[in-house]
Amino acid sequence: MPKNPFESAAGEFRRAMEKHARLIRKEMDRAQDEMRRATARAKAEIERARTEFERQTAEARKHMEDFEPKPFDFADLLPPMRPSPKRRRPRRRPPGGEPAPVKPRPNPTPLVDGAEAPLD
Repeated sequence: MPKNPFESAAGEFRRAMEKHARLIRKEMDRAQDEMRRATARAKAEIERARTEFERQTAEARKHMEDFEPKPFDFADLLPPMRPSPKRRRPRRRPPGGEPAPVKPRPNPTPLVDGAEAPLD
């Protein structure tokens, strides 16, 4: 059985792959730790903003409980209205006078050979 020509390089290749895997794993662990720290900072910032918002909301509610609203007239928001125009009567025809002359409509001519007219 002939000797495998790649057998001598196989051990070296395996060691190089393991070394590469360790480096990549180390880099991934570092990136995960960085992401965890960034996430923790973001959560802390969100929680701080939430507590500040709740504090301001409680303060505003306390202020609004003491506030007595005055009656509001919505008519102040609308522009002043003009009185509606009176309805005018239609114009009266002048007395006398004859209607304007109109030409009479021409009579239709009969169709040739007694054919019937087409329907529209």
